[in-house]
Amino acid sequence: MINLTTDEATFTVIDLETTGFFPERDYIIEIAAIKFQGGIEIDRYWKLIKPDSEFIPPFITELTGITNAMVIDQPVIKDVIPEIYQFIESSVLVAHNIKFDLSFLNYNAKTYLGKTIKNPSICTDHLARRILPDIDSKSLESLAYHFSIPYRQKHRAMSDAQVTKQIFEKMLSFLEDYNVNRVIDIIKLSEGKKINYREKRKKYV
Repeated sequence: MINLTTDEATFTVIDLETTGFFPERDYIIEIAAIKFQGGIEIDRYWKLIKPDSEFIPPFITELTGITNAMVIDQPVIKDVIPEIYQFIESSVLVAHNIKFDLSFLNYNAKTYLGKTIKNPSICTDHLARRILPDIDSKSLESLAYHFSIPYRQKHRAMSDAQVTKQIFEKMLSFLEDYNVNRVIDIIKLSEGKKINYREKRKKYV
């Protein structure tokens, strides 16, 4: 999978909304994933999730707009994690600050499936730090602004995933100008490693 070109590989962009920062004591309340290959969307996955605590903190509701009433009849993560595990199978995962998303997914996959997620992964935050050093902020909002990508609903999983996908595709196009088009090289770049690349073919706008 990692030796494929970015046109050949299947990517899944993921985004979570949670009740906090720590998977051991906080809960996923929304998950979205967009799967695509060669610039063509293949499938989408979206779910609201009822937290095991049955309570969403007020500051999270204020941030996301997700209320307790919205999740009261939704499935719990125990029932959702097998679906998302199957959905992302055989794809390269992409997220903005992917370490956060994977910490929650892996904690729940380990708890309820007895295994963790082994997919190759790319962090668009880390990748932006390598290839877009002149942008002061690497937040999703700042990158969307830089690439003129509309971003109207912040801190909702599907909206964030859609914006992340568009940003990632812009960065792939940028790297293509340097003949960087293999998944392994994109991963290396996002991890801060050196790669071989040729001179830029044309000015990127």
